[in-house]
Amino acid sequence: MKTDFLISLDTVVNTDFTNNTMRHAAAILQRDILKTVTAHNHKNVIELKLNAANSQTNEDFKIIQSNEDTLEVRADSEIGIMYGVLAISRSTLGIDDFWFWLDTIPKQAPYFNLTNLDRLKLPKYHVKYRGWFINDELLINQWDYQESNDYVWQLIFETLLRCGGNIVIPGTDNNAHAHRRLASSMGLMIAHHHAEPLGAEMFSRAYPNLEASYLKHPELFRKIWQDSIDAQKDDKVLWNIGFRGQGDRPFWTDEKHTYTLAEKADVINSVLMTQYSMVKEADPNAMCSMNIYGELTAIYNAGLLKIPEDVIQIWADNGYGKMISRRQGNDDPRSEVLRNGSPSFSQGIYYHVAFHDLQASNFLTLLQISPNYIVNEMKNVQNAGLDDLIMVNTGNIKPHVFYLRTIARTWVKDFESVSTDKILTEYTTHYYGNQHARIASLYQRYFETTFKYGQFEDQKVGDEFYTYTLRKFVAAWLGHKNKIPDLEWLTGQKKLLAQLVMIAQMIKPHVASFRQLATDTQILLKQLSGDDYKRLYNDLWLSIVIHANAMKGLQLTIDAFDAFVANRFPAAFILVTKAQQQFELVEQQWVNNPAPKWRHFYDNDCYTNITLTIRTLATLRSFIRIIGDGPDQDQWERQYLMRKSDAKVMLLSNTHKAYSDSELAIRLESDEVSKQFKKI
Repeated sequence: MKTDFLISLDTVVNTDFTNNTMRHAAAILQRDILKTVTAHNHKNVIELKLNAANSQTNEDFKIIQSNEDTLEVRADSEIGIMYGVLAISRSTLGIDDFWFWLDTIPKQAPYFNLTNLDRLKLPKYHVKYRGWFINDELLINQWDYQESNDYVWQLIFETLLRCGGNIVIPGTDNNAHAHRRLASSMGLMIAHHHAEPLGAEMFSRAYPNLEASYLKHPELFRKIWQDSIDAQKDDKVLWNIGFRGQGDRPFWTDEKHTYTLAEKADVINSVLMTQYSMVKEADPNAMCSMNIYGELTAIYNAGLLKIPEDVIQIWADNGYGKMISRRQGNDDPRSEVLRNGSPSFSQGIYYHVAFHDLQASNFLTLLQISPNYIVNEMKNVQNAGLDDLIMVNTGNIKPHVFYLRTIARTWVKDFESVSTDKILTEYTTHYYGNQHARIASLYQRYFETTFKYGQFEDQKVGDEFYTYTLRKFVAAWLGHKNKIPDLEWLTGQKKLLAQLVMIAQMIKPHVASFRQLATDTQILLKQLSGDDYKRLYNDLWLSIVIHANAMKGLQLTIDAFDAFVANRFPAAFILVTKAQQQFELVEQQWVNNPAPKWRHFYDNDCYTNITLTIRTLATLRSFIRIIGDGPDQDQWERQYLMRKSDAKVMLLSNTHKAYSDSELAIRLESDEVSKQFKKI
């Protein structure tokens, strides 16, 4: 019998099309064949077949050639079939795992010869449950591909499967409910947000006119939990049990009652056993998990939580890549997570490559922590035995591909911690056609140029730092407050002026270095060919320009305040204009994206919110003008723009309508004019 198999345009993928996962697998492979093959040959068939054993716990697959014209992908489980199909797609057809997100174009050929079938095997994983939490997915919500948002979600699940993932939290809140059936149909196990036990509807949505109190309405809580169990009975589910409030916060914040720590534990333990019993009644073999996150850490550390022994305990990093307790407002004890848990329990982690904390995290940009640091942390997780489950918070996928790929590679057995240089060399060599060393150097400099807000390596500033700090500062300025609110975690109890001095001293040394990095990246971009240019633009340049411009915008806004308090109002007006322009340049980079596919990807940026920051600065600029230019807004024109003879002769009080803020700024920014109120 022949030991190879020729894939051509006449190769047909066949399966049991009544099985959802098999149908998706067949469609993916047929699509990839049509993408890569250009010539016809005799008709042959790739059959996707489930073994009689049909064991959903066995993810292995086997590819065999049953006769000259038939290739079989066999597995005991649907996800095994999917992995087999994706192995052919990757290894034979050359489809990259992140083809959609990095726009890699596979090499086309007349035919592909599928040989040496034994080499196509499922990697050996040390992580049993390998998944993503598609969280804070605001950009994805408002973005379509091929006129379909549903297709975007399908491609997200396909990418996770290509990385070897087998479990997913398919979105936040309503998205999780809307997309879990699609995720399940593609072979993935479903998990739940830590604020949504059992994946149930939030109580306040189901009963908006009732107080969300378990003590007052236990039967209604049990009803929404039971409804969720019933709705997911046909899916593979890792049932997350627990109890939090009507949002990502402690349950007691929603109640008009003060609880002691022991009373809080009593409520949570009661809920845990109720949910656990309900799940086990529906399926005695069901698996459960519980996130020991946020406020639950203190209850756990006090020895008050009673968790059934077969429940996977999930521990979280701090949102900045370190497996320690998350900072809660001003409280940052940095409690070591890797020492927690008991060897008698299954242990897992929830890990962020994207985060949203309204303080200093990365939402739009590549995680600012060094790759070697992250890989070392994954090795520490493995050594601590917390690797039964790894759930990665993906944010909106696109800005975070580098780390999603890097962490997926740590799921395999015997992975080794390697240097940042080796990680970047492999990455750039794989995804770029040339200039590998220069491109890798830019990535390296990105991790080096991002700076720390605290003393620890993980305490590094992400994109949210600039805009949230700036908007809070402007609110304090216009509200005549004596301090910027909600900034004690950074500045302690300092008053406004001292806060601004501290922030300015923090960012000032890095403005020039980020500007230089941006300049060097632009120089290289101009030297790259089409695909490399587009890839570097989207994969790194946008992160650099957000940091560089937003940092400069924050610095200029602080400088404007200094000018304002010194009654140098025109100077303050111009400085705020320049700050506003920095953020407008970021939006221009999105709109002018050389890859048309991604031009509207950032349209719904409502967390870091570059657009809101521009509007905030526009409001500040108008305020400064009202104070400095007078009620008719014509004094600066007379003082700085008119000929002295015209300014002094006032037979007509006005000769035209007042200039708009933008027009006035353009006129005042000229060198000749600005010299009159000190050069900016």
